[in-house]
Amino acid sequence: MTSIDVHTDWAMPGLHAMADHPVLVVVDVLSFSTAVDVATNTGARVMPLRWQDDSVPEDVVLAQPRSLDRWSLSPSSLRTLTPDVLFGLPSPNGATLCAEAATTGATVFAGCLRNAEAVASAAAQVGGPIGIIAAGERRDDELRPAIEDLLGAGAIISALPGRRSPDAELAAAAFQAVSGEIGAMLADCESGRELAELGFAHDVTLAAEVNSSRRAPVLRDGILAAR
Repeated sequence: MTSIDVHTDWAMPGLHAMADHPVLVVVDVLSFSTAVDVATNTGARVMPLRWQDDSVPEDVVLAQPRSLDRWSLSPSSLRTLTPDVLFGLPSPNGATLCAEAATTGATVFAGCLRNAEAVASAAAQVGGPIGIIAAGERRDDELRPAIEDLLGAGAIISALPGRRSPDAELAAAAFQAVSGEIGAMLADCESGRELAELGFAHDVTLAAEVNSSRRAPVLRDGILAAR
């Protein structure tokens, strides 16, 4: 096992490259990981579902298409979840990565800007090496690195002890360089502009609330719950 404590990489290839790490953190800021943070802070539990997976248990409340007034991938819509809800949340990036990460035997966290310090603290308690997976955007089977996920990964890495791989060091430096401008950066990145055009600018604002959450969603038996 490498002596470097903290690594970061992109999407499914990165996850597979770090599959032997005892801790994996999936970062999908806009919007899966932020949605998980909001949902689990209500006491609800989240089942990450692989994209286009039809095998949903009967007791799971399935997320609706992104919506302002129904529980969906929109983080803002999940503030009204209640602790009795087991919420099924599919996404092509973060949820699919979480489901895959669960097969490695690692302790898996869902990390974002909102819970960066909480996730870093919980991950460090488990021990390393720690792999931070920036989800990026996957469309038509092509990966586009995403600024918001680089910054989310960097925020978590900045709060972690131990030595960093060069990629992890770069992600931390990127976050620290713009830490006072996170809201503007997310609003002006490609994903942020797309969400604003769809009427979900409030979700971008919510995602930019760095360290506003003190809970770390951890995956156990296929379910994410606040730690």
